[in-house]
Amino acid sequence: MLQTFSKSRPTYTILAIRSILFDHAKTFTYKTRMKTFFNDGINLKEQSVEINSTEHIRRCSLHKDDDIWKLYKTMCPNVRTIGDALHEGYSISNDGPCVGFLSPSNDIQWLSYSTIIEQSQRIGSYLWTQTKLTPKQSKVVFLSSNRLEYLLVEQACYMYGFIVVSLYTTYNSVAIQNILERTQAEVLVVDNIERIQSLKDDLLKNNQIKEILVMDKINNDENSKIRSISSILETMKKTDICQRPNIDPHDIATFILTSGTTGEPKIAMLSHENFLASTKGNLIRLYKANLKKPVTNRHCSFLPMAHVFERFVILQILLKGTEVIFCPAPEKLIEYLSIVKPTQASVVPRILNKVYDTIMADVNKSKIKQFLVQQALREQPPLLSRLIFRKVKNLFGGELKAMITGSAPLSSDVMHFFRIALDIPIIEGYGQTETTAAGTTTHPIDMSYGTVGSPGPNVEIKLIDVPDTNYRSEKNQGEICFRGPTIFKGYYNDEAKTRETIDRDGWLHTGDIGEWTSNGALRIIDRTKHIFKLSQGKYIAPERLEDIYIRSQWIAQIFIDSLSTESTVIGIVIPDEEYIRKNYQSATSETTFADLCNDSKLKEIILSDLVQLGKKQKLKYYEIPSNIYLHHEPFSQKNGLLTITFKTRRINARKQFQSIIKSLYEENPPMKIKN
Repeated sequence: MLQTFSKSRPTYTILAIRSILFDHAKTFTYKTRMKTFFNDGINLKEQSVEINSTEHIRRCSLHKDDDIWKLYKTMCPNVRTIGDALHEGYSISNDGPCVGFLSPSNDIQWLSYSTIIEQSQRIGSYLWTQTKLTPKQSKVVFLSSNRLEYLLVEQACYMYGFIVVSLYTTYNSVAIQNILERTQAEVLVVDNIERIQSLKDDLLKNNQIKEILVMDKINNDENSKIRSISSILETMKKTDICQRPNIDPHDIATFILTSGTTGEPKIAMLSHENFLASTKGNLIRLYKANLKKPVTNRHCSFLPMAHVFERFVILQILLKGTEVIFCPAPEKLIEYLSIVKPTQASVVPRILNKVYDTIMADVNKSKIKQFLVQQALREQPPLLSRLIFRKVKNLFGGELKAMITGSAPLSSDVMHFFRIALDIPIIEGYGQTETTAAGTTTHPIDMSYGTVGSPGPNVEIKLIDVPDTNYRSEKNQGEICFRGPTIFKGYYNDEAKTRETIDRDGWLHTGDIGEWTSNGALRIIDRTKHIFKLSQGKYIAPERLEDIYIRSQWIAQIFIDSLSTESTVIGIVIPDEEYIRKNYQSATSETTFADLCNDSKLKEIILSDLVQLGKKQKLKYYEIPSNIYLHHEPFSQKNGLLTITFKTRRINARKQFQSIIKSLYEENPPMKIKN
């Protein structure tokens, strides 16, 4: 992966000497460069301020006196609904390139903003006049990988007021049928007919479904509900385009399904105003930090468009008249990045973790590589970092100017590595589907780790007491609550859950527990519904512990749990089979993975590694697993232990491993850990 690291010892020495010789150029450190180019004026010692001492409500210190309900409207003031975004991009870019796609020869072919607008209008007009959909009422379900046609139909729906319902491609036929029925969808959009092959006959008999649109070219049957999008674009002429209906900013734009960690996914209703408040507010934040063109010139879309985060990012691209290229096959991401050369990247930690682990596994094979990487990460001398990490930059296309990451915490070692290796501002964000991805973000000049920054210019935050725990707002800890124009409209057909989530004062109760640090930044601790109490009265935040223990090279997945009668935690561990087969001497080619998981010596090694990790992080003895069970079957969506966003279904896991958890405490004796 990193050809730089394959150089011989003499070459390394020469590089190091040259770096030292050129040190007189006084190359700035990463920290200095970020402060020089991306200083938004934030006081890092006071990133948020309390504007209400009774409820302990906080806002970003940069926007403490702004009206969070109106400020975002100053950005792109002509855009009132999501359906206006393409026209804004057309104007700003002077009808420049909008969507690119790879030709068979791997050249990028571009479609202009005017072309995308016209094709979206043709599809929207067809759905209105031919399919007879009703603006503000009809639902269109998407089941597809990221691609051009997805954007065309989605924008057509926004323009003409049809409600977009996006499903993950990992949904099985039962889940798809369930969502179609729950939402009373009238149109299903798929990338290929194979996607629905197992339920095609049922769909054709379903009178609720008026039409199935396929992105791939197919032979259309006049007597069938199935039709290709290309045929619509061929038959609908420019003269067939209808004037758009009047869509109010507060009308529902989309239904987005929650991850479902605690049960069946809920259907969150998000309005046009929600999305625009979130997106425009974030642009205000980025512009203050000088993160605009050329930073946002080109985006490679590979995170699922069913997720609020990716749609939030694409809407920003359209509002600023810049470029997007879709990567429909995640397994080809590295290949796409090398061709697309994006200037910005929106990623989730598991991607960065995978790249980091692969790189460090190679580095750790050589003492020389380890030494040079350590020096490069310390920027000693500064120029060495650029030489050593040149190939890391090329992995992402070589043109990145900024990166934003969200959905889960990023460990300090991984964050530091990519800050130095990529030499760009890396921003961590925190939000939810119910906040339309808005919430908090870190500031580019903040070099600390472990926080998610301060509130955006479109929200205010308060922490409230968590019953039956020690989390209290007067201690700057508690459940995180958001208020502002980004808060969703509730759960579809579920008034009870809506009232549980949004209180009468408009506060969204996230279910996440946070704390304000001494500098006014927010730190996420855990989920309120996942916290449990040990026999001695100590409260455990299992997800926080799992984020620490997953850094062990021996494990691929881990589930931390306990019994209320016990004083320590235990772990259900799915080992990393590839790593074990390379590093555990007893792992022969004839040994099955199930047999390895029954190996008591391997269990002892992994448990010892987890104990050392816990002590290194200064965890309390009761937060360190006293025993573990090695399980050979990974948690997955298929076996019901992972959500569509790869989070553990904790209720399912606890139920499945209930007897094993009990047996781990009965073993004689479980490990005793002392601080």
